[in-house]
Parts: sequence; structure tokens; C-alpha cells
Amino acid sequence: MKHARVWRQWILILAIAAALVQVSARGETGRRIKLPAAGKSARIAGEIHGVEEKREFTFNALKGTKLKIELSGDGPLRGQVTFPSGNYTGSPGGIILDEVLQESGRYQLEVRESPMGEAWNGAFRVTISVGE
Repeated sequence: MKHARVWRQWILILAIAAALVQVSARGETGRRIKLPAAGKSARIAGEIHGVEEKREFTFNALKGTKLKIELSGDGPLRGQVTFPSGNYTGSPGGIILDEVLQESGRYQLEVRESPMGEAWNGAFRVTISVGE
């Protein structure tokens, strides 16, 4: 009887530890951003330090939202938007998304150094505009 209680305590401790690891890992996968109001834009600034490094941002959006995401920086960049369904789109800098969203849910924006250009370190800027 005493051993069963000890085992239950260990299982509980392991379950809590696993939950904390999941929460921690989710927090590191992307900085959560809030989309601006319709007709407005928001700017995000960051830095990239090498080809292996990337910056991730997550946001929630509703189907039917007109969204435009532009990416610029000190060197060659690649931006990718992953939709709630897992489908994705992207391009090397410039306008990486300009469309009416077909899905509601959590989106992920990833910014990284483009493998097509020279290696560099520096700043990038993302402009997110929501249409009216």
C-alpha cells in the first residue's frame, strides 16, 4: 500500500515536469504578437546572427482577414508563414503574404537568413498590415 502511494507521487511529479517542459518549449517556439486593428499596421524589429538562426512569431487570425506581411533587412532574408492547417507560403524578403486568409486559428511567421545570399548578421523589420 505504501509503495503504491510513493509510485503515484512519482508519477504526479513526472507528469507536472513534462507539462512544464511542454509549456516552456511552446514559449520558445515563437514570440506571440497581436495583429493590429483593421486599417492599421504594426512593425516588428529583430536581429539575425547567422544562417542557422531564425526568429519565430505566432499570431491568431480569423478567416476573411485581409493580411499583408512585408519583410526587409540589412541582408538577404527569407520569410515563411505557416497556416493553422500546416500549409505554408513564403518568399525571400519583400512581400511574403498579401491575401485574404482562408483559415481561422494560429499562424506562425518565421524569419531567417536566406541561404541564397551572402552570410550576414544584422537587423530585420516586419510590417504587418490588416486591411479594412
